[in-house]
Amino acid sequence: MSGRNRAFITGIGVVSPLGNREAFWRRLIAGETATRRLTPPERDRKFWPSDSVGAPAVPSESLRSTLQTKSRSDLLPLIDEPVIAHAVTATLEAIADAKLQLDATGKLQTERERVGCVIGTSKGGVHTLHHLLVADRAALTECDQTVSEAWWPKIAPSGASSTVSSLLGTGGPILTPVAACATGLVSLVRAAELIESGQCDVVIAGSSDASLSPTIVASFRKLGVLSKRHDEPASAVRPFDRNRDGFVVGEGAGIFVLESETHARNRGATPYAEWLAGGMVADTFAMTKLSDNPAALCWLISDVLRRSGLKPDNIDYLNLHGTATLMNDACEMRAVNQSFGQVRHQLAGSSIKGAIGHLLGAAGSVEFAAMLLAMRDGTLPPTANLQTPEDEFEIDLVPQKSQQRTVTHAMKLSLGFGGHLVAAAVRSCR
Repeated sequence: MSGRNRAFITGIGVVSPLGNREAFWRRLIAGETATRRLTPPERDRKFWPSDSVGAPAVPSESLRSTLQTKSRSDLLPLIDEPVIAHAVTATLEAIADAKLQLDATGKLQTERERVGCVIGTSKGGVHTLHHLLVADRAALTECDQTVSEAWWPKIAPSGASSTVSSLLGTGGPILTPVAACATGLVSLVRAAELIESGQCDVVIAGSSDASLSPTIVASFRKLGVLSKRHDEPASAVRPFDRNRDGFVVGEGAGIFVLESETHARNRGATPYAEWLAGGMVADTFAMTKLSDNPAALCWLISDVLRRSGLKPDNIDYLNLHGTATLMNDACEMRAVNQSFGQVRHQLAGSSIKGAIGHLLGAAGSVEFAAMLLAMRDGTLPPTANLQTPEDEFEIDLVPQKSQQRTVTHAMKLSLGFGGHLVAAAVRSCR
């Protein structure tokens, strides 16, 4: 870590099926779940099966008026796409939380070329794409008349990051990581690197996803990774449970303010945590599951610990990926068992997908927010719906009820279809 600028997280914004940051956290640690049967008008009867289950994000009631107040009516067509709306909503919450100064037009007052924006998504604006290519396919026979100029920015993966950059007036790098279900944590790794390298003083970073589209859900059904418990949606997702059978698709966004130590100190900011290290490796055994041999993930965990200057017994809480799929939960837990050795018997870790579903590209960032809030409040979020853990899952998985525990050091794991493995470690500043 010597010779590098230190990176700190000073603001958190969340859009989730349980609400924004504080509502999300309050309801999460209370053991609530947001997975449910989709009802009209959330689904079009023409395209959705009647038993469709999901976890839609709670939308912002005030985003449109907020943009009008900031005289940014040019952005109004873009926020019709949920992946962009979620990112902008979470960004505004993170900026307010960090108490960053804005000018009269809503632009950041930091030197613009020193402010980066790293917001990923797994697919771009699939709601817009579905509307154009399926729902309105008849109208597209005269597409020059029916397609607006906002079409491309709304479906491009870079739509969210470019919109946030435009809103805040950032002039540093704009990056849009795409790494399937690991996208959120990859975005934070890249953001921290911009701070550590000295290229940026501030980075707005995280991810957004809105994949409750008939085509996407049908694809996951074909892959066999969705839960079949359509009659009991609230308890359908059961990470690490012996009776787990897959996940439910959710939507949302998690956005953070990262700052250099000097920038945060000079303005008197109170960080949530210091970023210690993050890393990425590949496990391309198969497109939708990990190898039975957890060597790659074990190597990653050990490497991030080493570069963080930590030992396994320093980790107080492990925020797990935990999709509730049969193979991947077992592989993830084997890697944890091997990496932490005998320490695993004192280690606590949980997955929050039982409560909010799998947010896909936004999963890593929203779950990272839960980890930081666990550090802030000394409360571990529960693994919802976990009733009968597998015998080989030997860590404390915080089943069903939150736990009080001081968290000084924590680690986040994210695993993406296609072989994306990511880990990051942080130290509490509160």
